[in-house]
Amino acid sequence: MRKPLIPSGPGAAVSTADASNEAPRPTKSPIRKRELERFRAILLAKRAVLVGDVSQLESEALSAGGGALSHTPQHMAEQGSDSAEQTLSLDLAAADRKLIHEIDDAIKRIDEGRFGLCEMTGKPIRIERLRELPWARYSIEAARELERRRPSGVW
Repeated sequence: MRKPLIPSGPGAAVSTADASNEAPRPTKSPIRKRELERFRAILLAKRAVLVGDVSQLESEALSAGGGALSHTPQHMAEQGSDSAEQTLSLDLAAADRKLIHEIDDAIKRIDEGRFGLCEMTGKPIRIERLRELPWARYSIEAARELERRRPSGVW
């Protein structure tokens, strides 16, 4: 049976004897300065795209419900369709805003020297994962553990 990444249950606190046997956790980003600057540039570019997307989605959603008579649907089915499109646009904008927040946190981790360290285990996140998901907070192993612990149907 695999040992959980985070101890749980009775007696989950790590004793000082156990802690002294563990390898020390890195507290500084394992990524070189040049590579950190590349990640910063990637994150800033992605953020700029998302900010533009959010603005466009929100303005489209709000203009759809502007109330001008020329935009008023002539049929009840059209009203439902317009409402669904507006809801979808606002939901997409909310998801983009959440990702912008994740990107901002990743940039903060670069500034603080913690970028590339798993927030759950303190161990380095594999560079391949960061290249695919530069705002990743967790190593793939920790992310899987968190996913396993999440109640089904909750995102």
